[in-house]
Amino acid sequence: KQHQHQHQHQQQQLQQNDRTRRQLRVIDEATQIKQMRSYLGGLYPPVDKDMLPLYLRDTFATNEKKRVSDYMSQRDIVFFWHIPKASGSTIKNIMNFCYNLKRAEKLKPEPSMEYARENILNMDTSSPDGLSFSFANQIVNSDKVDVIVSNYFLSGSALFTDIHYAKTFTILRHPIDLALSLFHYRRKATWERSYRKDWMTMTFGDYVSSEQYMDNWMVRQLTGTMPWVPLNDSHLERAKTLMRRKIFVGLLTEMDETLRQLTWHFGWEEKTPYCAYNYLHDTPSNSNKHPGLQGGKGGTTWNLLAEKDSWDMGLYHYGLELFALQRQRYPLGA
Repeated sequence: KQHQHQHQHQQQQLQQNDRTRRQLRVIDEATQIKQMRSYLGGLYPPVDKDMLPLYLRDTFATNEKKRVSDYMSQRDIVFFWHIPKASGSTIKNIMNFCYNLKRAEKLKPEPSMEYARENILNMDTSSPDGLSFSFANQIVNSDKVDVIVSNYFLSGSALFTDIHYAKTFTILRHPIDLALSLFHYRRKATWERSYRKDWMTMTFGDYVSSEQYMDNWMVRQLTGTMPWVPLNDSHLERAKTLMRRKIFVGLLTEMDETLRQLTWHFGWEEKTPYCAYNYLHDTPSNSNKHPGLQGGKGGTTWNLLAEKDSWDMGLYHYGLELFALQRQRYPLGA
């Protein structure tokens, strides 16, 4: 009888364990889904046979030296994949004030398909909720924006349609400079969703060594790969293909040349002469003064970061090559 009782107890225990494991798995899966939405934006674009976002134009759709504006539909919309702390605020101002391009940015508490001020539609394309609301309101089919700006590459790509394709660009910054700038910015930017007060007690070296450091942001955003998934050569190759085929590349270290190329590539025209030049040189927006990297290039922290971010380092150097090819395509004085 006692043996039978023990057996029953064991069975109950096993069932209980199984229930707990199932619950944990559900919680874990729900958490993972939540984290994926937060990290990747929550929307996924339809893709072509090469698994590239379907409604992004190829950067160079012909072999001839033609501007994008010459051979693309006039209904195409610019997609600026905004890498954080890589001159985004300055570029947004230049597109708005110098080239008269309309974009979305939520300036009021609640988003709406109304203009909050000249050229600014009161919609949010920078957060998962905002992207979802923009998608539901068919923001790109509204004819109210010329530019979509988002940190989320895949979710941003998902907003475009067969009526309004995107022509895409980004501004690249060296991954180590980017990490340092972002760390210092997030410690003080109380107005940002990504503000981290707890980082005030950490050094940059501590942060890089910690579990909190999320590596290879660019490759992960382009390939839809979460931080807990290890990367390999195939991820980098996919990211390179995507960058080569779909993204016109600018460089933070060469902003005058970047703007010269962008103006040619997209066929933008300044409202007033030297407007963009003045924005670049007199009034850079949201610039973030912070201490340099301890130990400098080749120091302990640099080397650790170069190792942790090795896939993004590879993509960045590939971006430098693409930038040089673009320069050949749009030579000075052409």
